[in-house]
This record gives sequence, structure tokens and C-alpha cells, in this order.
Amino acid sequence: MKKNYFSLLLGLISCITFAQEALITGYVDSPCEGAKGRVLEIYVNGTIDFTDWSVVRQANGKGYTTSLDISSFGSITDTFIYITDDADIFSTEFGITENIIENSVISSNGDDGFQIVDADEVVIDRFGEDGVDGSDTPWEHVDSFYLRNSGSSANGGDFDSENWTFGELNTLDGQGTCNTNAALNTIVSLGSFEPAAVVEPTGLISFEEPYVSAMENGSVSLTISISEVPTVATTVDVSILIAESTAVENQNYEFTNQTLTFEIGGSLTQDVTITLPDNDDVEPDVLLALELSNPVNAELGDSDVSVVYILDDEAHIPAAPNTLGVAFGTSYKITGDNPGSEIVAHDKDSQRLFVMNSGNASVEVLDFSDPLNIASIKTVDLSAYGTGGTSVATKNGIVAATSVPDAKNENGVIVFMDVDGNILSTVEAGSLPDMITFTPDGNYLLVANEGEPSSDYTIDPEGTISIIDLTGGLESLTQSSVTTLDFNAYDSQKADLIAQEIRIFGPGASVSQDLEPEYITVSEDSKTAWVSLQENNAIAVLDLSVPAITDIFPMGLKDHSLLQNTLDVSNETDFAFMANWPIKGMYMPDAIANYTINGTTYYVTANEGDAREYDAYEEEVSLEDITLDASIFPNQEFLQRQENLGKIKITAASGDLDGDGEYEEIHVYGGRSFSIYDGSTGTQVYDSGDDFERATLEDPVYSAIFNTTNDENEIKNRSDNKGPEPEAVMIQEIEGDFYAFIGLERIGGFMVYNVSNPVAPTFEGYFNNRGLEPGEDVTGDLAPESIVYIAPEDNTQEKGLIVIANEVSATISVYTLENNSLSIQENSVANSQFVVYPNPVNGGRAFFEKPTNFALYDIQGRQLQNLKDATHIDVSNLSTGTYIVTDDKGRTQKLMVN
Repeated sequence: MKKNYFSLLLGLISCITFAQEALITGYVDSPCEGAKGRVLEIYVNGTIDFTDWSVVRQANGKGYTTSLDISSFGSITDTFIYITDDADIFSTEFGITENIIENSVISSNGDDGFQIVDADEVVIDRFGEDGVDGSDTPWEHVDSFYLRNSGSSANGGDFDSENWTFGELNTLDGQGTCNTNAALNTIVSLGSFEPAAVVEPTGLISFEEPYVSAMENGSVSLTISISEVPTVATTVDVSILIAESTAVENQNYEFTNQTLTFEIGGSLTQDVTITLPDNDDVEPDVLLALELSNPVNAELGDSDVSVVYILDDEAHIPAAPNTLGVAFGTSYKITGDNPGSEIVAHDKDSQRLFVMNSGNASVEVLDFSDPLNIASIKTVDLSAYGTGGTSVATKNGIVAATSVPDAKNENGVIVFMDVDGNILSTVEAGSLPDMITFTPDGNYLLVANEGEPSSDYTIDPEGTISIIDLTGGLESLTQSSVTTLDFNAYDSQKADLIAQEIRIFGPGASVSQDLEPEYITVSEDSKTAWVSLQENNAIAVLDLSVPAITDIFPMGLKDHSLLQNTLDVSNETDFAFMANWPIKGMYMPDAIANYTINGTTYYVTANEGDAREYDAYEEEVSLEDITLDASIFPNQEFLQRQENLGKIKITAASGDLDGDGEYEEIHVYGGRSFSIYDGSTGTQVYDSGDDFERATLEDPVYSAIFNTTNDENEIKNRSDNKGPEPEAVMIQEIEGDFYAFIGLERIGGFMVYNVSNPVAPTFEGYFNNRGLEPGEDVTGDLAPESIVYIAPEDNTQEKGLIVIANEVSATISVYTLENNSLSIQENSVANSQFVVYPNPVNGGRAFFEKPTNFALYDIQGRQLQNLKDATHIDVSNLSTGTYIVTDDKGRTQKLMVN
């Protein structure tokens, strides 16, 4: 079917010729007394129902005002109809007796005009110029006649006298049987008009590719084909049309509208070429579309539009200095039945890790005395308290873990144990305790009770935050030590919260039921906590000195039409298209952290996104399944192409601003970023924009699985659904600077940023340890869920360590910070006899002081070179960055390549 969304988009008018038309084909000015027998001839090409149609006369150039209803003709097919002021005389003169209406409106004095108007008051055909007296014009017909030339078509009101044959003026004087002369049919050939011959279309004309991608600074050719060799010459108009104005003529492309001609016996294909100029502007990727239109003697195939996706070559993630010297250390696999690795905690005194094994409701106790050789100590079974677990935390020799029952109307249990895994005490929290954390002073344990509904939504517990008082020690811990805060005070503020774009939308839910606490971060002074309300796209604020919930901050929406907020949205294409689109992201963070700098506390969010998906209620839909408001999205059909926004997952719960079933805004899940907010006001001061996707897209290794999911290596299969999906976040002060570590749940690995300037963080690097095997047999660390930092003084490596729990792979990964060490001065002395120079090196070679056995590693720990008795390192093929050189005595040096 012929598509017209581009015409809608740009306000162009497409004229379509139908087989059915009515046109004026003749008029005879009668010589009889009183001008009786005047007649207007109309030819009906095809079948037309004349109900509510009319013929309108213009007298003496005074406009088409005198109307005659011709409904009585009814339905007419492929024949002539006549309107006359005297049917008897007309029949006598011309021998015509059928399809006649008698009405004096038709009487014209030789300088008048006529037009046919359909039931919608559209002018179908016209004789005579509007508002022009026909006297002394080429179309004057006093005492004469005019006949339409065969082969012409209805003119829609655009009269052209060249399409007519006119008798000489007064040529009918004294003629006709009313003057005892020969009948007028011997002078005027009414009924002689013949419509244009119908030529059967030859083949279907289509683009061979519905879309192509190309870098700027080049050109791209599109092939247009016809399905069979033409039997008559066939032309196709090709018009370039810009969708959303994302491609700018002469800046992004050069192309001139053109007509292609497929010759008889010629080629079945032709190419059109679009030049793509290079420019120095940092821009989002843009697109333009070519549409086949106005085919002559042919028909359009299904693929009558081809979209050219133009990829910018200036927009890049900033260079990653890796100031901390992050390097992969090891990965440890959790074993047992249905293993999992969701949350990890570290106890420095016992040098143990505690891992929440969500797969079988247990806590794994691991020996971390040698961080690069982790070993299992024991498994603490929590199944006596519930069927699942969600979180574990440790402080001052106390280990706390959650245990969650199946029943949604039952409270979860917080289990306290010592570092040997001996259970010391338990208390109840709220429904579905999803995350726990100790206050920095160790006096309290905070619990985010998510309160998710049952799958049939018949049970919807309230979301709450529990505060467990530990000041009396575990030996005196009772249920009275637990204070649980609810959101009941906000139930009466539902309308106001919704007006602030806080998402309250569960079926029949109160505010208290709908708010779902996900993750907690506590200020350094243990006085304030911030709680992510993920499904609600909001942050709750707690005053722990009261304690009370004091505020709920809305997070707002991320505008993906802004330059810095590009994203790749389709899983249908095999190339990344980092473009702006008319969609808005709901930040919906999972993990949240905080830090204080220059007296201001900021909280930092990992903007994952999460939809409610239950048997009785599911908010997630694809864009192609909804109706957009045409006044805002006139190009809906184009947006809903699967290679554009058609498959992107959106919420049906918001965006229909006026409740008419049509969406004025498109809300997608997550921000594909991390953000920084002022802790006292909830004001966003920074968002990482499109950094995460650009960093993974440009990574020399992991670009091969850009936007893949966490259990299958298929490129871009998450582009339509939250992309890299940031899940975990940790903030750590290291040697005077603050760093953010953000785990990406889907593609895996983590981003590092220096956030010492909260309004202008700097990218430090992306690190991952995942295999690239095609298909579902993926190795390495998959789906980071939580991140902890272990200071050099708190581990035997005497280096800063990053430890990550990876949920899907059930692994613990350890990264070392080679530039964050207790023994920097000692190493400097030890390394004084191990010299690499020049350092930094600007290409070419870096030399040793004496022949050395060495191995060269990249910052991810991958070995690049290994030579014996070498005098130098060849760095000519190395990209800019930091590398690690190790000699045969185990000594290391950083090598900077510029």
C-alpha cells in the first residue's frame, strides 16, 4: 500500500489519480427560438454515484454561483450524461433520449462557464476561468459550441483552453431542424470524446534496501528496481524527504530530486547516489529518507521508502586516562545447586567476603585472605527463614542478611550472624526486604522493604523502611528494636505527587502501597538517608534523628531529543545509530550512593529502569502497539518502523496526558546513565548523557557485543530495552579524589568516573571481563549487581581493590587499582633498578636500562607481549593509554604511551 507519512510530515500534497472521474466534454449553444435545446455534455469515466453532486454555472464572469443538483442521475458507468434547457428539441437535434436532465440553469449566453462539484464540495472539473467573463477570450462560444479533446482528464478547477476545440462564433446561426435545416448532429459531434487509453502498469518499483547506514565523508547509493522489463517507457519520481529534520541539506547530505526512466528492454535496476559531506561538528547521528512517488505506467512495491542512517564521526567518549590503574585480577565462581551472586560484603578483620546467593537462599562465606585466590569457607543456609534472599551487609564484625518468604502478605526476616556464619539473632522487617545497609556509625541497620504486589494484584503490601537499633548489641535485639516507617502521610497527596510526575499507577493502589523502596544510601554523619523508589521514579528522604520520611523528590524525565542524550533504540539493525528521538527516559534508579564535598552532600543514582510486569497488570508495551497524538507526532508511521522506534519498550501508564487514548509523550525505561543530585533539594546537577553507550560502542573489545544482554552474545538485542542498563553504583574517596564506579547489568563490566567536581565529572575508563563467544555459551563475569571497594590497608594485596558480585554468572570478580597502593614508596625503591625510558613514550620504542625478560599487559590485564633478553619494547602498534610492564622478578612499572 502506498505510504504517505512523509507527506504528512512535511505537509506535502500527494495527488493520486483514480480511474473514476467525471469531466465536461462539450457544450452546444442552440440556434432555436429562445435558445431552446442548449446542452452541456459530461462524460463519466468509470462508475460514479452522483448523489449530492452538482453542476454550477458562472454567468458573465461573476463567479460560480448558480447550482443544479444532479443527484437524479444516480449511479452512472462509462457513458455520457446531458443537461439541457429543452429535452425535446435536444433529442430532435441529436437523437439522444437517455441520461438527460432538463433544467434552465444550463442556459449559457456564450461567455459563461460551468464546473462539476462533488458531494464534498470539491471542484472536480471546470470549463471557463473563475471570475472571468468569456467575451473576447479563446473560450468564448456565442452561437457556437466547444468539445473537449480526447485523452484529457478532469482538471480539478485548473482550466486550460488548449484542451478544447471550439466552433467559430455564430457558426450555428440559422442551423438545426428548428430552422428547417439539417440537424445539429451533422455539425457538432457530441459523444465523440474518448478518455485516455488505460495502460496496464508494468511491474512493481521498489527500493532494494529499506534502509542503509553510512559514515559522513563519503556517499551512499540506493538501488531502485522494477520487477519486470517495461513494455512501455516508465518513469518514477524520487523525492528526498527529511524525517524529524534530523538531516540538514548541504550539511549532512547533498541530493537533488530526480526522475528515473526505465526504458523498454532496459535494465531492471537503477542507482541514485547521495553525497555525505564531512564536517567538523560534533553531532548526533541523523537520518533522511527517500520516497518513490508518482509512478507512471507502473505501481509501487511495498518498499517504496528507503532510510539512510548517517553516522557522525566526531562524537566520541572522552579519552580514558585510567588514573587509578584499574586492572583485572581474578574471578571466583560460586558453586552448588542453583548458584547466584547478587550482593557482596567485606569484613576487613576476618578477611572474608559474604555473598548473598539469591539462587538458593543462602550466604556464601569466602576466604579473602589472598584476594587473587579466593576460597570457600562455608555456606550459611537461610531457608528456615524464607525461600529467597536479596541482600547482605557487614559492619564491625556483624553480618546481616535478608530472607524473604513467598507470600506477599508476610514480612521478611533479617538474620544477624557473626563472621563465622553463626546465626545470633533475627527480627522481622516489612514485606520483601530488598536491600539492607548499616549506618556509617554502625548504630543502625536500614532495610528497604519493597512491598511488591502478588502476580494477580489481589495483595499489594505497603512499601516501607525499617530501622533496626543495634546500640544495645545483638544479645538484646528484639522486635521492639525495629521501627518501620510507612508512607501513610502521603496517601492524601496522591494527586499532587502524580502532578509532580511521581509514578503512582498500580491498579487500585494507595500511595503507600504503590511506593516501592529499592535501595538506601546513608550520609557520612549517619543523620540522613536517601531511598530510591525505582518503579515510582522518585527518591525518598529520611531524617534518621527523628526518624521520619521528610520528603519525596521526583526525578523527572530525561529528554532524548537533546544533543547529549542520544541513544541506540532498535534491535533490528546491525549498526549502532546514536541519534536523538522524541522520547523521554524515566530514570528509575536501582542502586544509589552519596558523598560530601565542599560541605554539600550529593546522591548518585544508577539509572536502570524497571517495569511492572504481573499477570494481572503489565505496563510495558512496544511503541508500535500504541496510538500517538497526530498533532504532536504527524510521522507516527515512520517512528513505528522497527528499525526506528517501533520495538522500543515504553510504559502505557504515562504519556497519555489528556486521557484520550492517544499518547502526547513517549516514556521509556531508565536513563542509560548515572546522575548526581543535590541531596538537600533533589536537583539534578549532572547526568552522564549517552556516555555509557558511546564507551561500550567504541571499546576495542566489547564493541563487538554492543548493547547485548547478560546471557547471550548478540549485538544490540537490548537496544530497544534500556541498553546497557546501569544497575550498581559505589562512590569512594581515593587519595583525595572521589570516584564513581557504575556496574552495567547487561553488557557487564563497570564505568569509572572522577566525580570530585559534581557538575563536571570526568570519564576514567570502562572495564569488563566477559567472553565474546557467539550465542548463549557466554563465559566470564555477567550482570554485575553490587560493587564494594577495599582499601589497600584492608587487604593483603596492599592495593585498592574493586570487588563485584555478578548475578548471572554467579561469580565474584576482583580488580586491582595499580595506582592506589600502600607500598608506593617501597615499590619505587625496589623498582629503581627496573627502568623503562622514555616514559611517557611518544611512539616507536621504550628502552630498558639493561636487557630484561618482560611481559607487557594492557590495563585490563590482557598480555600483549612476552620477550626474553629484550633491550626495548616496541610500542608502535599500541594505542594511546596506560600499560603495565612486568619483569621476571615480579616487579612492575606503568608505561604511558602517547
